[in-house]
Amino acid sequence: MLDDGDTKCLPVVAAMLNPELGLPFDDIDLQHQMQQYHWYVSGYRMSYHDPNDEETKALFWDLPATQTMFRVVVKANNTRVMMDNLITSLKKCLEEMASLGPGFMSMHEPKKLKTGMKGHAC
Repeated sequence: MLDDGDTKCLPVVAAMLNPELGLPFDDIDLQHQMQQYHWYVSGYRMSYHDPNDEETKALFWDLPATQTMFRVVVKANNTRVMMDNLITSLKKCLEEMASLGPGFMSMHEPKKLKTGMKGHAC
């Protein structure tokens, strides 16, 4: 992510699962699954709570307020082995969640409903 030109960059890689795939999980679910592999991948909902009218609103005009994304901080001490492990862990998590299919959604949807979709209660 560029903050101010080529010399003042944030050491962050940001991405989102493709919303067109209609996956029964999102980037915040991915964050929770990655913890089992000892990776902290931050998941975020692309919305904010407007204190003026108490409504949840989308951050971007071209994405819904329910859209999520994740980020990974790239530290100076990261090695190729560590990055290979990150990629392997991401693949495993996606395969695990996909193998559960609708079962993953049915397992987590009640928790999400309890929080009013404002966060994950996993």
